[in-house]
Amino acid sequence: MTKERLKMQIPAGVRDILPAEALRKRGLENSFERIFRLWGYNEVITPVLEYYIAMSVGRGAEEEAQLYKFVDRQGHILTLRPDMTTPIARLVSTRMQDTVLPLRLFYIANVFSYEDPQAGRQREFYQSGIEMIGGASPFADAEVIAVAVEILKSSGLQNFKVSIGHVDILYGMMEELGLPEDETGRIKAAVSNKNYVGLEELLDEFNVPAEGIGRFMQVITMRGGKTIIEDAGCTAGNKKTREALAFMGSVYDVLEAYEVTPHVEIDLGVLRGLDYYTGVVFEGYSAYLGFPILGGGRYDNLLEQFGFDCPATGFALGMERLLLSLEREQNGTPPVPPPDYVILYTSAQAPAAFKKARELRNAGSVVVTLQADNKEEKKVPTPLKAVIQVTEDGLIRML
Repeated sequence: MTKERLKMQIPAGVRDILPAEALRKRGLENSFERIFRLWGYNEVITPVLEYYIAMSVGRGAEEEAQLYKFVDRQGHILTLRPDMTTPIARLVSTRMQDTVLPLRLFYIANVFSYEDPQAGRQREFYQSGIEMIGGASPFADAEVIAVAVEILKSSGLQNFKVSIGHVDILYGMMEELGLPEDETGRIKAAVSNKNYVGLEELLDEFNVPAEGIGRFMQVITMRGGKTIIEDAGCTAGNKKTREALAFMGSVYDVLEAYEVTPHVEIDLGVLRGLDYYTGVVFEGYSAYLGFPILGGGRYDNLLEQFGFDCPATGFALGMERLLLSLEREQNGTPPVPPPDYVILYTSAQAPAAFKKARELRNAGSVVVTLQADNKEEKKVPTPLKAVIQVTEDGLIRML
């Protein structure tokens, strides 16, 4: 590609956001900020650039390979923040240890991941989310899930579900069947992708008896309401899985009190890709995408790796995925609305025109002023309310 052509392009995995989509995106972010604050969360802003060694905490080899790497002039390895959970864990551990817990924080930010671009996910993407630091009870997990449901409802999305699980469902079943720990990544990938044929083949490869395979598959594929917690407990033969199921039951009880369970389902196969999750995990899905639009869960060991032993839970919503879901559900993105008023004026009439525009804007109207004797301003947009013309004697006339 020639230099001339290159300067007209943008790198793979990033994109321009045009006015209509930018308007919807900003409107959603403003709505989310309001909800976060109503629930008692306060905003934090972290740097786009972080030290690589800090952002690689809690990441497996595959996720670590997706970090952007830079070397500064002092020889330090830097990275673009890949999410907001890890930077906030660093921030709280280094600067907010003396804050009264639980600490409720929210963010609206762009993050980066060097992966193959796809629908709803670029190399630069936008996230909105919350972190509750210091809450270890089922009430903390339930609050975070309830806020996630509230956020999706506020967006206008109609057809969505939040699926909740627990990482110890899988880990307990693996221990029960004596599965090798060094194969955890392969097993997690099969469960996460719901590749049940491949999962059974893996279990057979590890010489798991047919009865054990059947029990494992029965537990890990259970989905539905609260009754499956008891069903899974009767099937699982290990303490870790049963304790995880009991904790999920307590979380579900709180979610019923929040009256959000119509949007919630239990899915014992839900897992999150990052290694730092330690307890309840969840993902939000719309009917219009085959991948989650939000995800989160408990990460009780992450802050400890920054020197602050403290439980935590939270979620992140992918703005591109939400926008894509809304576009598909609502058959497109609403256009940018026209101004309320257009004021036409000549150079001599500018003071009167600007005075009228100021009055209307102070009253909350959107006003565009156009210089009628400027040949470059030829097309007059059609306003919602009226076109206003300033006459030669400075009077205001509605057209």
